[in-house]
Amino acid sequence: MHLATLFGRTLRQAPAEAASLAEQLLWRAGMIRSLSDGAPALLPLGSAALRRLAALLTTAMHELGAQEVSLPTTTTEPWPATVAALARRDIDSYRQLPQTIWSWRRRKQQARNRATLLDLPTPTTLSWAALALDATQAHNLLAAARDRLSTVLRHGGLDHIAAALLVGGTATVIVNCQAAPLATLDCPACGWRAPLELAPLAAPPPYSGPTPAMSLVETPGANTIAALAEYLGIPTAATAKALFFYDSRAQRLVFAVVRGDREASLAKLATAINAGELIPASEEQIRACGATPGYASPVGLRDVLVVADLSVTNGAPLVAGANRPGYHLRDVVYGRDWQATLVADIAQAEAGDPCPCCGTARSEGRGAMIGIITPPQPAELLVQAADGQNRPLYIAGIELDLEPLLHLAVDRHHDERGIVWPAAIAPVDVHLVTLGRGEAVAAAGQALAAELRAAGLAVLLDDRDERAGVKFNDADLIGAPWRVVVSEKLLAAEQVEVRRRTAAQATIMARAEVVGHVRSGR
Repeated sequence: MHLATLFGRTLRQAPAEAASLAEQLLWRAGMIRSLSDGAPALLPLGSAALRRLAALLTTAMHELGAQEVSLPTTTTEPWPATVAALARRDIDSYRQLPQTIWSWRRRKQQARNRATLLDLPTPTTLSWAALALDATQAHNLLAAARDRLSTVLRHGGLDHIAAALLVGGTATVIVNCQAAPLATLDCPACGWRAPLELAPLAAPPPYSGPTPAMSLVETPGANTIAALAEYLGIPTAATAKALFFYDSRAQRLVFAVVRGDREASLAKLATAINAGELIPASEEQIRACGATPGYASPVGLRDVLVVADLSVTNGAPLVAGANRPGYHLRDVVYGRDWQATLVADIAQAEAGDPCPCCGTARSEGRGAMIGIITPPQPAELLVQAADGQNRPLYIAGIELDLEPLLHLAVDRHHDERGIVWPAAIAPVDVHLVTLGRGEAVAAAGQALAAELRAAGLAVLLDDRDERAGVKFNDADLIGAPWRVVVSEKLLAAEQVEVRRRTAAQATIMARAEVVGHVRSGR
């Protein structure tokens, strides 16, 4: 590549739309621009860095012996479901197991107001899966894949991403960064993290106290949880909170029940029932299913999907609405007095809640979600075991979004002058600068660039008619691991100037030694 004709010029200042430092550096280095809809587009240098990241991860897949499949379309389908669909016609016996497959695919996410590399609506995703006969076999394959991916990421200078990938028990891979678009709930002891809106809660222990018969009690004006608890002199945790939503995708009414001291997580609820947009139900919709706004109860409802949080299903008696204005029901017990269509973890977790892995109180944080880990789980697909019995196929998976890794690499590797690319993922290995207008300097620069390329090094040649300071500043901004300078004075002595991007001083060496020096220092 020639800097003079490169598509994407360097900028002295980033535009206002580049909010984070990493975005600003990518803009200024001529690696990223935005389209008319605000979506980011990678220019040649940015694309080159992304290809190197992809090659790094592809190497890990090859080392694992995973087989590549090609998926042609952007999808919202979960990766385990895609794997099960692929395996349905081709995996039916233990003799074919275990197997591992992988693919590059486009995964559609929730649209953002302004997409960045950290939260693209359709990121390029490395998706790996293990297909196994049992949970143990799948777990071992998953652990090996996490270790191998971690190793190659560390080789690429992405130690912080490798560390996040290895956090035990995690379902989402979350990394700290300066942009930090995602609210999280974090464990300070074991490092387990989850998006705040999806953070799981452990099921409460089974209730073993008395369970009196359900009874009707008058509660005038107590049409909120706070008013009800105050009127009856009970804690809000002793009540059941009724929440009605309309699922726009399935066109159905949803009644969510959580304990009175909790809020419902719309994200967890939508995931549990595979819903579209959940909007608050109207008073007419609530009354149509037999409920009374402000005094709603799951007892006796009709034509509604009832989803109960784990916190209300442990057998403890709660106060719930009576579907009658001014009245509630005391000692309502799940399983005895009412049943849900579905029981799931739908309550919003909060800071202070115990970590599901080690029990330590969690705290709020911020980070970037870059991947998903699916622990071993049985699929509906059955395979024949060695004893002749049919057993569920087990699937485990890892997904890593590629574009966020590029942002995180710049977020971690930069200084006051610009980007400092780790060698394994740098868009070019050598930034070759020519100083002087003579034909001899230009020819020497071209010849050296050809030698470096022949040695397997990617070269960006800056033969522009610019001052040395401008060229050196651009070289530091772009951040290639090596800067090599050819000038009239050096050419006369058959020498070049060489400097690592991280070095304070440059070195003068013989022209004949530069290729070997750069190659040995990669």
